Amino acid sequence: MSNDVSDNLAPLDPEIVLSDTVLDGIAEQLGFEPFSDTVRKDLRSTVRRYSFYQHIFGSHEADRKAATADYKSFKETVSEFRTFLEQQDQDDLVSDLNFAALHRNASVPQTDFPEITDFEKTNGTPYLLELKRLLSLLEYATELALEKSAVPRGRKPNHTLESLVRRLAYVWEELLDQKFTIDYHKGSGLTPAFEFVRLVVERIIPDISETEIVTAMRTIVAERNLTAPDSSQE
Repeated sequence: MSNDVSDNLAPLDPEIVLSDTVLDGIAEQLGFEPFSDTVRKDLRSTVRRYSFYQHIFGSHEADRKAATADYKSFKETVSEFRTFLEQQDQDDLVSDLNFAALHRNASVPQTDFPEITDFEKTNGTPYLLELKRLLSLLEYATELALEKSAVPRGRKPNHTLESLVRRLAYVWEELLDQKFTIDYHKGSGLTPAFEFVRLVVERIIPDISETEIVTAMRTIVAERNLTAPDSSQE
């Protein structure tokens, strides 16, 4: 399942996704009595939360991709102009820049260029060198911006799914008084918690895979273990 989310996705209706009939079926499959009104209300709130986080995280990634595309295009433009500049007659550019500066009464660049002669410092050469220096700096700035805006490669955390599973873990442990554990072996989740999460999540995200659910559950289990009180200190 892709992490890419369209801003135009309509919010899910909790009363339809997790109707009373659906929730009764889930409780029956788990061997539970019908869920209480509190559990039903909290489970439906996970649907609303999922729609909210789907929009937030999806928009964030879309914004990063758009920024990356913009910076990439800008960097290409700067690089092309630097190449074009180097292909021109440098003496003509120096002369043209000097004439333009005199015409506008522009100040000489403050950057010190010790490699040029005293005469070159008066004939417009500093303007050309300053232009090249700033273009080089601008090109490097776009490279840094690209690094910051780029979406990381490889497996990306599915924050939307993790937020959903995190809430389901709360319902399972705090409202249903069950242990939230995962024991995934040979393609099958072997804990009631996994079955609970799978049954609910598949109603909210029909194309979800078991592997995605397991990955998210392992992340949340690890989080909860880090914050659990140390029994040895009791």
